[in-house]
Amino acid sequence: MGAVAEHIARHPQSLRHVEWRDLERALREVFEGLGFDTILTRSGKDGGFDLRLEYGEFSRRQVFLVEVKHWLPSGQKPGEKVVSALVDVVARAGDDATGLILSSSGFTQEVMRGRAEVEQHSVRIAGQQKIVSLCQEYVRSSKGIWAPARELGDMILTDTW
Repeated sequence: MGAVAEHIARHPQSLRHVEWRDLERALREVFEGLGFDTILTRSGKDGGFDLRLEYGEFSRRQVFLVEVKHWLPSGQKPGEKVVSALVDVVARAGDDATGLILSSSGFTQEVMRGRAEVEQHSVRIAGQQKIVSLCQEYVRSSKGIWAPARELGDMILTDTW
C-alpha cells in the first residue's frame, strides 16, 4: 500500500483509479508511516469510521476517527448525513476524539455552508488535495527527508475545515 500512496503523491490524477478499499489501506499506511498508531476497521460494518488513529505527545493520547469517502469515480459527494453520522460517533467516543472526513470528490454545498456547525462538534472535513498532501508527506517521511515541524495533531488538521 505504500506504493499506492507514493503513486498518488507523484501523480494526483491517479487517485481516480484507486479502488475505495485500497485507498483506505493506503491511508492507513500513510498515517502509520507518519507516526500514528492505526487501526483499519472492517469494511461495511465499520462503526461509522474507517480508520482509528492515535498518538501520544506530552503524556496525552489523542484520537482521530477518520471516515474516507472515495466517490470520485461516481461523482457523488458526501452530504450532511455522512457528517451527522460521524458527529454522533465522535460524541460517543469522548472528549479526546476528533473526527475527520476525507473525501476524494469534495462535499455537497449544504456541508460547505454548515462548516461552522461541523467544527463545533470536533469533526473536520477535507478534500482530494488533503489526501494527496498526506501521501506526499508520507513519501518525504519514508525517504528520510521529512521531520514534523509541528505535532501530529496539528499536521493532520492543517488545510481542513
